[in-house]
Amino acid sequence: MANQTHLENITSLSAAEWNTWRQENPHIVPDLRGADLSGLNLSHFNLKETNLIEVDLSQATLIETNLSKANLMKANLTRSYGRDANVSLANLQDANFYGGYFTGSDFSRSCLLGANFQEANCSESFFITANLSYANLSRGIFRGASFMEANLNDADLRETALNQADLTLVKAYNTNFSKATLTDAIIENWQINNETKFDFVVCSHVFLSYQQKISTENQLFLNTAKFLEFVVA
Repeated sequence: MANQTHLENITSLSAAEWNTWRQENPHIVPDLRGADLSGLNLSHFNLKETNLIEVDLSQATLIETNLSKANLMKANLTRSYGRDANVSLANLQDANFYGGYFTGSDFSRSCLLGANFQEANCSESFFITANLSYANLSRGIFRGASFMEANLNDADLRETALNQADLTLVKAYNTNFSKATLTDAIIENWQINNETKFDFVVCSHVFLSYQQKISTENQLFLNTAKFLEFVVA
């Protein structure tokens, strides 16, 4: 249960007032676990290291909010708006971002094990070295996102838009990319196995490295074998 004083502060103070309170009380770790913060405008709030386990942030506005090192395990962020948010080094295991908007946000080095990003828009965001194993990114938009060295093992990326995404050194064992769009993605030294699926992938160009781009007139690959022939050739 959330600390009532902390809950009253988050719901009544402006971002400037909240941030001042945090600066004046650096020893206090805000405890908002299980709180209903749905629909609130928490833009520019400093929520670094805050306990947000199972918090309801659905439809909240989180523009440039600092959530770094926060514990958001099983948090509900459905249809929340978090442009340019800092969510690095956070615990987001089993968090729900369904239909959320987090363009330009930084999830680097965060734990996103089992997180749900279905139909979310995370274009131009950063997931560098993040753990996204068993995460659901299906039908999401991740154009230009950086997944460098991220763990995508067993993740669901069906019908995901990954145009211009950086997949350098990602681990993608048992990952499902079926019907995903990979045009202009960078796949340098990505790690896949026989269970990684690429059925009906859309891809007219791909970068085998930053300097090596290959193209094809056949933009739709009907099965995994055909796609791998293209990127391995």
